[in-house]
Amino acid sequence: MTTQPPQQPGFPQHLGYPQPPVPPKKRSVAKMGCLGVLAVLVIGGIASVAGSGSDDSSAGAASSAASTGSSKGGRSSRTTAPQKSTLDAFNAYVRKHESAKTREAATHVTKVQGADENNDILDTADIYTDYTGDMISADAGNAKLLASAFADFQSGRGKASKNGLVTVYNADGDILSNGNY
Repeated sequence: MTTQPPQQPGFPQHLGYPQPPVPPKKRSVAKMGCLGVLAVLVIGGIASVAGSGSDDSSAGAASSAASTGSSKGGRSSRTTAPQKSTLDAFNAYVRKHESAKTREAATHVTKVQGADENNDILDTADIYTDYTGDMISADAGNAKLLASAFADFQSGRGKASKNGLVTVYNADGDILSNGNY
């Protein structure tokens, strides 16, 4: 008489063929929930650390206090001088510190964006111009001058970045040049 191996539940017995392995038990919902909460806490902690290195939060708090009219002593802070736009500050820097060729190139700048938000992870700034050329045109050389002047500008303001990338665009929004700052 032959003895048959015990039959696993859910699988028919076939003589001569090995039984398939039993699938592993599924994790409980409680364990999956704990892992999800842990992942959210880790990601939230990283985001708060990355955001806390920026000086923009104190400036944002000061501007929100100024807009509501609340300040120390109950006086309104609306008497402060208006701040220059980044474009105006960049043009003023170029006029004072850069060469004549760079000053001429700066007359074509229409907008500077992203220069004030640094987090030292990946800082990007965009310079928009009214140039019509592309990366292989004569305008690309002037765009490279603008990217270099922007790096000097950020360094002069104390906002140089370890990982900064400035991109110069033409009037159609195509890239003319880029550089580090």
